[in-house]
Amino acid sequence: VSLVREIRDQEFKIFSDAGRVMRPVFTVQQEDDPETGIEKGHLVLTKELVNKLAKEQAEPPEDASEKIGWEGLIRAGAVEYLDAEEEETSMICMTPEDLELYRLQKAGVALDDDIGDDLNKRLKTKTNPTTHMYTHCEIHPSMILGICASIIPFPDHNQSPRNTYQSAMGKQAMGFFLTNYSRRMDTMANILYYPQKPLATTRSMEFLKFRELPAGQNAIVAIACYSGYNQEDSVIMNQSSIDRGLFRSLFFRSYSDQEKKVGLKTNLTMMVLLHPA
Repeated sequence: VSLVREIRDQEFKIFSDAGRVMRPVFTVQQEDDPETGIEKGHLVLTKELVNKLAKEQAEPPEDASEKIGWEGLIRAGAVEYLDAEEEETSMICMTPEDLELYRLQKAGVALDDDIGDDLNKRLKTKTNPTTHMYTHCEIHPSMILGICASIIPFPDHNQSPRNTYQSAMGKQAMGFFLTNYSRRMDTMANILYYPQKPLATTRSMEFLKFRELPAGQNAIVAIACYSGYNQEDSVIMNQSSIDRGLFRSLFFRSYSDQEKKVGLKTNLTMMVLLHPA
């Protein structure tokens, strides 16, 4: 259930329909809580709770009711699921560090936005003086991206439409979609002969098991002119590479055959499914 308060329209919306995409974010304390000791503007997720989770992971409790886990974080209010409608009325900061900078700004402390000579320092947007409060904090900045966008290496070095194109085309890449493809009765299936792990990876790929089920191959390419003309978007491929098996794939298709025998007293129907393997 998603609860949205539209202050401008003076409406309170309740969404309970199924199928809405929701994602988890950390919650930020809105008022001082004397019971828990959490001050306004701090994460509800405390260091004490994190230490309990780390201890629980190292030494799992025998009694399942004592386990905190992910469900415990939701019950404690440290993590909340938001949908697109509720995100419209929320202020979400990227990192807990941004929360700290926001508190210093409210306290009147002068902030230095100059990164100096440190080339490895994280680039972040300048603090907005008109921001009055934050309601949530991202679990990790990469969580703003979906599955297809999070497997793009160096997306910050790309033109933004190119990231959009790759997000649309990445899901069409050929590889291993499942390890039991030979036992499935899919209408159509394409399997790449020699899928390879990408040379440049992202941290999200490790969690998505992209190395175990890769899609695509690492091709050696040259960006060059051909006979004095710019080649634009076309590709000239090496015939010997194709002959040696580059981009070779399998195509599976399932066929069904039906035979009917209709007589005076018999009505026999036989259906045969032909397995692709």
